[in-house]
Amino acid sequence: MGALRITATSSSPRSSSAPAIEPGQQASSVALPGPGKAGRQAIEHWLPWPQGASLRCCPTAGKFLEKLGICHELALIRRAFDGVSPSPDSNLLIKNLIFDNVPVRVYWPKTPVTGQRRGVLYFHGGAGLFGSIRGFERICYNIAQRSDSVVVCVGFRLAPEHPYPIQVRDCLTAAIHFLKHAEEYGVDSNHIVIFGDSSGGTYAAAVAQELVTRVDLPRLRAQILIYPFLQALDFNLPSYQQNHSCPVVSKKVALQFGFRILGKKVTGMDAIMKNAHVSEAMRVKYCKWISADLIPAEFKLRSFEPPVLAPFSEELHEMMKPVFETRFSPLLAEDAVIRQLPETFLLTCKYDIFRDDGLLYKKRLEDNGVPVTWYHSQEGVHGLFLLLGYPYLEDQSLRDYFKHIIHFLKTWAIWYDFSKSEIPPGVDQPLKLRFLHWLMIISSFLGKILENLSLCSEIHFVRYTQEGKKLGEDPKLIIQDLTFENIPVRLYQPRESEAQQKRRGVVFFHGGGWMFGSLNSYDHVCRHIAKESDSVLLSVGYSLAPEQKYPSQFEECLGASAHFMKNAESFGVDPARVIVSGDSVGGNFAASVCQALVSRSDLPPPLAQILIYPGLQAIDFNLPSYQQNRAVPILYREHVVGAALQYLNKDLSVLESVVQGCHVPIDIKQRFGKWINSEVIPSEFKVRGYKPHLTTSFLEDVYEVVKQALETTFSPLMAEEAVLCRLPKTCIVTCEYDVLRDDGILYKQRLEDSGVPVTWYHIENGFHGVINLFDGFLSFPSGKKGMDRIVTFLRGL
Repeated sequence: MGALRITATSSSPRSSSAPAIEPGQQASSVALPGPGKAGRQAIEHWLPWPQGASLRCCPTAGKFLEKLGICHELALIRRAFDGVSPSPDSNLLIKNLIFDNVPVRVYWPKTPVTGQRRGVLYFHGGAGLFGSIRGFERICYNIAQRSDSVVVCVGFRLAPEHPYPIQVRDCLTAAIHFLKHAEEYGVDSNHIVIFGDSSGGTYAAAVAQELVTRVDLPRLRAQILIYPFLQALDFNLPSYQQNHSCPVVSKKVALQFGFRILGKKVTGMDAIMKNAHVSEAMRVKYCKWISADLIPAEFKLRSFEPPVLAPFSEELHEMMKPVFETRFSPLLAEDAVIRQLPETFLLTCKYDIFRDDGLLYKKRLEDNGVPVTWYHSQEGVHGLFLLLGYPYLEDQSLRDYFKHIIHFLKTWAIWYDFSKSEIPPGVDQPLKLRFLHWLMIISSFLGKILENLSLCSEIHFVRYTQEGKKLGEDPKLIIQDLTFENIPVRLYQPRESEAQQKRRGVVFFHGGGWMFGSLNSYDHVCRHIAKESDSVLLSVGYSLAPEQKYPSQFEECLGASAHFMKNAESFGVDPARVIVSGDSVGGNFAASVCQALVSRSDLPPPLAQILIYPGLQAIDFNLPSYQQNRAVPILYREHVVGAALQYLNKDLSVLESVVQGCHVPIDIKQRFGKWINSEVIPSEFKVRGYKPHLTTSFLEDVYEVVKQALETTFSPLMAEEAVLCRLPKTCIVTCEYDVLRDDGILYKQRLEDSGVPVTWYHIENGFHGVINLFDGFLSFPSGKKGMDRIVTFLRGL
């Protein structure tokens, strides 16, 4: 499979730029690359005066302070390399951990997720001498947020205090630990990416090669290598010649760094720069992989001449032997290893001495059948990635480069999300459900892209795709858009009555997980119910989360219902024949509103309530149906909890604790255990994939965050007996392949125990949302049967 090549140039200018200075050099000695002005502009574009000054001043100041005995030169450079710590990110949960004695920092997105996330292992750059977790925090912030992945930044030990190969060993140790224990960090072990820039790219490539031989570990999903150093065999490739004096890393500085990493005294520098450390036998052996002849001609137009090599030096060869190990020079690995490597993203920069290392590795990977996505920056210099996250330093073209990396992660994120779903064999039309799920994933994926482009939020895009439009006139209905006390509603009135008396009225609350759904998206459902049951139907367009928080939606639903009941006769409705109904979260509102209405002395009580696969409690998210259907489209367990937290306006970092039940005090568990408990669920619903959930410890801080979820206006299943016994006759619809199935079953039992007549229809091959799909191209027979049962119940009232 050939590489996808993407090249980029930027036309956005920088103002008042000055030439960048190589560490340790005077301004007058800087040699800028390229044919004069073009090369100079490219370097100044990325390294204007502040960065150039810091590159020059830090080494000079470091040497001066070292001579004064104040601090070591490296200490000052490392401190400058760390930059300024970013402000804490409220969208991420961040923890410092230890992976088998290797310090790491883990970044978890707080957004809700289905099952487990992708994992990214990040190895920072800095030549093995500089860099730290803190210095690369902005990059990790961006990766975690924009790719919705768990990111692990590895704080490997630095040279010269810890010479090579300590850095690679630490990275390998952290990688092995993460692969072995991925699930403990909410990560799918089969979807882990290894990611590194500069020397971190070297370590990423080396670790990826080491891991292909480990049959005891999951395979890496991909590797991302950002301008990596990959070989120490040939320091006269075209990019080394063309960019020999380029900031940030010149040819001479790179070799000096190499000596420090190896713990060697700098000697024979000029000869090594002419490859004197490489024997003739090695040159012959590796020329098929490392040679200027393998570099495409377009990269040799600028200042390249075939090199004159120095005579071979046995002494230098012995001294430099470690650099021929594949841990130091991954480009030297055998084909048997290369062909086992995962899909790869490579970024190279025109003005970088390591450019050709990336080009040669790209060729080797492609020759061995490894898929490669290659991005080449026509203006980039080594180290440009470090500017990411600094608003005053990063450039639009840099943001574009990063978006290609995120796009690479997300191109297989679609397949990842799709593969996580479970379609049970007994579900109605499984292939059609797969297709429906695919459309939903695509919608969410496109929304994320548009959000990254700052065009619109993901939530608004998904709402747009679901919105549809109000259908045209219906010859059997009079349809009006009205406002009840500032709440938008849509009224459906049959044109001809089957009887002379006033009609029954149906108040309907749409579903959508508190964040989605609208009058238009449920227009076809409401038309059908109104026509087929010969009822006046009121659809309530309550406001959505996260813009409006709990209990706004409940209050709006209650307010619209009360207004309708008070003015029922003006709409041709018998006030004593009003039914409250809703599906999914709309079923939650219907149950809560009905409980509130039976306590109102100023209104007649509802005639009945219809609850279509409702969510009714937030005590136990490990009931059999939550376990069995946790990844069955179109509603996952984590989506339920995540949406609930957004409705409550609470921090998503407590999501996993809530899923495990850590938010429920012991006294509440004991009080409601007789009603909300897996033991109460009939045994026939526990045959498929259910295991009793182990009791978890109560966490006071989590309870304080989410305690509103245990109020009856959020969890109507927790209502007192005195309220339940006053409720009207009830129709409950549940689906076998729905996480909310057991909420409906438990409410049915509570109502029956309280003497309330209940009509229960269980769709044995149904899934959450199937009633909406009763007609049209994506219709399901089980949805049509469920809709017919609802209409039959209404007509019998």
